[in-house]
Amino acid sequence: MPLTRQYRAALFDMDGVLLDTMTAHVDAWAQAGAQLGLEIDPHEVYLREGEKGEVSARDFIKAAGLMLTKARVRTLLETKERLFAVHARAPRLFPHAVEVLHACRERGMKLALVTGTSRGELEQILPHEMSLFFAASVCGDEVLRGKPNPEPYLAAAMKLGEKPSDCVVVENAPFGIRSAKTAGCYVIAIRSYLADADLIGADLLLDDLGALLPLL
Repeated sequence: MPLTRQYRAALFDMDGVLLDTMTAHVDAWAQAGAQLGLEIDPHEVYLREGEKGEVSARDFIKAAGLMLTKARVRTLLETKERLFAVHARAPRLFPHAVEVLHACRERGMKLALVTGTSRGELEQILPHEMSLFFAASVCGDEVLRGKPNPEPYLAAAMKLGEKPSDCVVVENAPFGIRSAKTAGCYVIAIRSYLADADLIGADLLLDDLGALLPLL
């Protein structure tokens, strides 16, 4: 069954939606944490997907009971980003990712990318041919308040010149769902890594991107 109304724009999360990179994020956080003497729970990383890296680093340090300093936060985040660049070389595209982007564009929808990943990380891992689909992008280090705050999706809609209510969002994580819903968008969640109980709040749950094609 197709979407119940015509949306003017489609806003896509990147990690876990278009690119299968979350395992690389999890491994990078775990190894960076180990170098600083703290243990980072992999499931917590999946739940925090889309959050600004600086916020995640700060919370991981606090959860470990270590003294929170700017230097420690900076070291953890920089180490994580360096390790991620190694782990995420030539990331795998999820099946049907390019096909879905083509379908949205053929339907006349504007496309934007909204990710908690930094601009530097995005430029390293997003294939150039995929970047050409997007008229706008918003990265985690370009907003004051990242997901779950609505700012990233509000910023993307503004860049496209569209109302949030005219945008459909494709997400796969709790923070992203909350961000998009609070912004006023219609949200489709993909079951990439998490169970349905973690994806509460989405308007529609799908097993994969392929299941999105008949809706378009």
